[in-house]
Amino acid sequence: MKTIRTFIAIELPAEAAAALTALQQQLKAAVPPDSVRWTPARNIHLTLHFLGDIPAEAVDPLGEALRAAAGQVSPFTLSLTGLGCFPNMHRPRIVWVGVAGAVNRLTALHRDLGERLSIINYQPEARPYAPHLTIGRVKKGLPSRRMGPLSEALQQFQPRVGRLADLPVRGIHLIQSDLKPAGPIYTPLVSAALTGPADTSS
Repeated sequence: MKTIRTFIAIELPAEAAAALTALQQQLKAAVPPDSVRWTPARNIHLTLHFLGDIPAEAVDPLGEALRAAAGQVSPFTLSLTGLGCFPNMHRPRIVWVGVAGAVNRLTALHRDLGERLSIINYQPEARPYAPHLTIGRVKKGLPSRRMGPLSEALQQFQPRVGRLADLPVRGIHLIQSDLKPAGPIYTPLVSAALTGPADTSS
């Protein structure tokens, strides 16, 4: 059975991608050299659900779930803002930018999608949803003597990161991820426009 590695995400417009690239360049100059592998802007997404390996024939029912969820939500706008790390700034492994604005609409969309995925036997991740955009990953095997200076540099830089750009959310996408030695290649498989009724609460 052929399987494909997939996730559901919101894609970035050019302005937001450019803002993240500019931030990465500033961070690259601020942190110890060769300590972080920066994510190419074309590969940065706001992930809603990571599905992992799925059978190829599951694309159609997953597409139906995406379209059904997208039909319940009207377009909304987030803003990219703030800098953080997983698991934390003292032991950075993932460097990320957060989101603000209509986050309640985002979490509602995430929750509705999760319920629809469960119906077709795709169990969403159990951990709480923490919306973020991964802009870099600390290189594996980085010696502990270099981790301290990296953590310090990120903490010193963090207060400088305010609002970076708007992120208009107009649709959601089922994306295939092909892992290659030079980095993953992402291919949209299904796109669903947000066409729900206008929400005046946000």
